[in-house]
Amino acid sequence: MHCALQPIVDSHTGSLYGVEALMRGYDALGFASPCALLDHAALEGVLPAMERLLHQKAVAAFVAIPDAGRRRLFLNLDGRAMAGPEAGGLIAGLAAALQAAGLPGSCLCVELSERLDAPALPGFAALRAACRAQGIRFAADDFGRGRAETRLLFEGGVDYVKIDRFLVSGLARDSRRRVFVSHVAGLARMLGLRVVAEGVETEDDFLAARALGCELIQGYYVARPDTDPATIRAAYAGLMQATVEEHRRRAQAGDSELLLAAVERLPALVRTDHVERAFEILRREPDRSVIPVVDATGAPQGVIRERDLRPFIYGRFGRDLLSNRNVVSALEPFLVPCPVASIHADADTLLQVYAGAPPGCEGILLQDGGRYVGLISASALVGLLHEKRLRLALDQNPLTRLPGNLSVAAHAAAASVRSEAARYLCYFDFDHFKPFNDRYGFLNGDRAITLFAEALRRHFPEGEGVFIGHIGGDDFFAGVSGPAPAELRARLSSLLGDFAASVVNFYTPAERAAGLVPGKDRDGRLRDFPLLRCSAAVLEIPAGRPGCAPDQLLAEVAQQKSSAKASAEGMAWVVLSR
Repeated sequence: MHCALQPIVDSHTGSLYGVEALMRGYDALGFASPCALLDHAALEGVLPAMERLLHQKAVAAFVAIPDAGRRRLFLNLDGRAMAGPEAGGLIAGLAAALQAAGLPGSCLCVELSERLDAPALPGFAALRAACRAQGIRFAADDFGRGRAETRLLFEGGVDYVKIDRFLVSGLARDSRRRVFVSHVAGLARMLGLRVVAEGVETEDDFLAARALGCELIQGYYVARPDTDPATIRAAYAGLMQATVEEHRRRAQAGDSELLLAAVERLPALVRTDHVERAFEILRREPDRSVIPVVDATGAPQGVIRERDLRPFIYGRFGRDLLSNRNVVSALEPFLVPCPVASIHADADTLLQVYAGAPPGCEGILLQDGGRYVGLISASALVGLLHEKRLRLALDQNPLTRLPGNLSVAAHAAAASVRSEAARYLCYFDFDHFKPFNDRYGFLNGDRAITLFAEALRRHFPEGEGVFIGHIGGDDFFAGVSGPAPAELRARLSSLLGDFAASVVNFYTPAERAAGLVPGKDRDGRLRDFPLLRCSAAVLEIPAGRPGCAPDQLLAEVAQQKSSAKASAEGMAWVVLSR
């Protein structure tokens, strides 16, 4: 028998959250599934012994993964073993194995299968209490496949809900699955639980699961189970690359949709046509204000404006004068220049083109392959600008009004392109935020987040070469290009010091003097914590460095967060060299 590990990752950052230990080798023993082997072991009276063997293999594999002390080991434990007389010994053995490896009990999460009604088993409540005392957590496994799920949520004391692959497979294409998963995720959030989407195998299902509130992802799309712990990575930044690509697709698709709706396919006149043809068009279409004009090859040349022809139309002899081919024949005297852009241009490009046009411009002539295809009017461009602003507002964090995840991912993609200027990706994360929130409440927690956002704006005012964003919660981002490393380091130190000096005012005088505040850690144990501060992980991309993949950049930044938190100054700096 062997133990395989499958990563469970944060759906927003791609960082490794934990691993699930999975039994392998049952088929070589002649069993169709792990459950069949466990059932046989129970009949033979050796289930506890088999569980102990599996636990030893799982812990041995777990301690070999990157930074295991900050991860979770999700371990299936048969409900029959948990209810038996040896249950306490099994849990004690697990805790001892973790302790021998220098890991706390909080690294362990026991998965309760819906296959057996764990809360109804005799002795389960006492066992659960004993596990809680050691920081061990619980997950409702295969949620959505059985019957006792509601009881498991309300009576099982679980911390995680693992949505069964049956509901996740095809999630992007099945509206009924999306409705169900959305409700499960919403209920879990109300109960303070975290949601894991199991069996995610495609990019579309990953994006759908994340959009519906699944904070954690597990499945072949991330990585297949592997018996070699060395294959487990600290970050799976390909997930963030999928976010970048999704943002690009949405932006391109959205811009294309807006442009197609805004383009007027107005018939055009040839530059050498007689002015009488313009009168004919205006007579047929009295609401028309402009008429596009092209040359003999179909290339856009400008527009004829109705207001320029109006004095002749309504003058006593103007119409007869223009109609006289011996006096005026061509459109040339009335041709007005108009900016030209490609039909394939995005909305931002069109807005830049229009911004550079002379006052009173009627719009933009659109061409495809050098030939006129339509006109987008000034009023349509105003609507396009409004829609762009609305999209940006939807991506903004509602608390800080800073750009959110999609904008941050798009900036990382832009930073991945070769540039003659040095680029820096800066990731900010609060230290000791949980005890601060627990002691002073969520209102003050939000005030601290707002305080940092204001400090970030002061020290990094947005403009050319500066982008700032709010990833969510107490995580922020800044992208900077141009300055020397020493200059940027000084600005970052000033920002972190400014925030620390401001946030200290939330504490009592005694706590400020001691530099410590009492609180509970994530395992519920009381201890003293340092005062709240912010750490910064910085990735420097040297000037002239060849382009690289965005997921490489994001992975490098993710790997520096723990180093930043461990440093005295709260900063970690790495130069991208590969």
